[in-house]
Amino acid sequence: MSKTKSKIPTPFNPDKFRKEGHTIVDTLSDYLEEALSGKEMPVLPWNDPDHLTEYFSLESGGGEKEALDTFIKRIIDNSIHIHHPHYIGHQVTSPLPATVLVQFCTTLLNNGAAIYEMGPVNMAMEKNVINRFGSLIGYATGCDGIFTHGGTAGNLTAMLAARQAKTDYNIWEEGVREKERPGYLISEQGHYSVGRNVKIMGLGDESIVKVPVDKHFRMRTDLLEELKISAEKKGIRIISVVASSCSTATGSYDDLEAVADFCEKHDLWMHVDGAHGMGALFSEKYRNLVNGIERADSMVIDFHKMLLVPALNTLVMFRNGERSFETFAQKASYLFQKSQKNEWYNSAIRTIECTKSALGIIAYTALKYYGKNYLRQYIESRYDLAANFAQMIKSDRQLQLAVEPESNIICFRFAPESYNYTTLNQLNSEIRNRIIKEGSFYIVQVELNGNIWLRLTIINPVTSEDDLKALLIRISEIGEEEVRKIVSQS
Repeated sequence: MSKTKSKIPTPFNPDKFRKEGHTIVDTLSDYLEEALSGKEMPVLPWNDPDHLTEYFSLESGGGEKEALDTFIKRIIDNSIHIHHPHYIGHQVTSPLPATVLVQFCTTLLNNGAAIYEMGPVNMAMEKNVINRFGSLIGYATGCDGIFTHGGTAGNLTAMLAARQAKTDYNIWEEGVREKERPGYLISEQGHYSVGRNVKIMGLGDESIVKVPVDKHFRMRTDLLEELKISAEKKGIRIISVVASSCSTATGSYDDLEAVADFCEKHDLWMHVDGAHGMGALFSEKYRNLVNGIERADSMVIDFHKMLLVPALNTLVMFRNGERSFETFAQKASYLFQKSQKNEWYNSAIRTIECTKSALGIIAYTALKYYGKNYLRQYIESRYDLAANFAQMIKSDRQLQLAVEPESNIICFRFAPESYNYTTLNQLNSEIRNRIIKEGSFYIVQVELNGNIWLRLTIINPVTSEDDLKALLIRISEIGEEEVRKIVSQS
């Protein structure tokens, strides 16, 4: 009797998938152990972009004959190592292994999560995460939320809702009227995507009303009234204030209670960009930093920052859930029946994304297995370590702190006496350039009031005080070498 030929196409062979999958998990597990241990390895294996492009040509490694596990190893070897304790740069986290494994599952299942029929499990889990966050924030019954791929899309979604809710006509259908164009009060230290979103909405530069910051880089809420009046004289109708919790550059938290008072007085929409710092909700010790968040009309939080899940994964919350349905009123009859207009489980009605990955399942996994204790301990340990690091900086006469850290973001610089700001800017840029190219640490830089500062985000769960001490030693070594070069050339 002849054997029936399998109908499964060769690329989908389950046995091959099982074998390669086990091999790759072993490879990734070995890599994880190596990176977390702090073993001597370049945090960023520096490569010229053109050279790396050539190295990964489609013909490289023998083309399609290259074994998949060898290909994976080449990817690892040439990638930045976010799990290494010396990764203290951008706000991209070391994802929890459990969330990675669950995402492995959701990636294979590939259930779209914009409508219930295509992602039923995801939508159910999203709802439970939203309910948990409503409780954490302090929202009353009736709040709601949606997930988006990243904080930029999340902020845009909330800002569009603000525009629709606080404009006197249906701006979504009619377009922007020149008279009394909507405007947003935004901190000078607000994330660049917030201002960009105003322009994406077609409102123009004058609709971005920048609010100066104080010496701690927090929004000066005492200027809101004056700025609103000034904007109105120019024909801009302020409809919203966008606060930061916390700012990207310095990790400073705006005064949410003061913003809420102002918004309630003038019937404005209060939105809070909490992409990085809203993890403070999990900490009794640092919860006071976001006092007033329960009064915000909307807020965003990135799970892929301080909640330790793979990027991108952002939650947008609305105090009044019905407001989220006003934002996108276009018709898509092939997706939704008319009776489904305000049904929470069809999120494409409320977001710019018509296809979404299973973000809710990944966020749910983090809360289910780590939410009660680990996230609190993790956030508090990173914020505490930043405060300790600030004390280390202040005890070194060659170093200067930009501002006392409120979160896990710290800005400082190598600043020996008798050098002007131009020389110090060049000096600190060169320090950073040498450090990342040698691969000893990964740090970034930021410009504040015309000055260049080294900037750390202590986001890795295993970064220790010893790692930070080693960084300061290396900064001093390079700084002193560069100073000697300056002296020899003068």
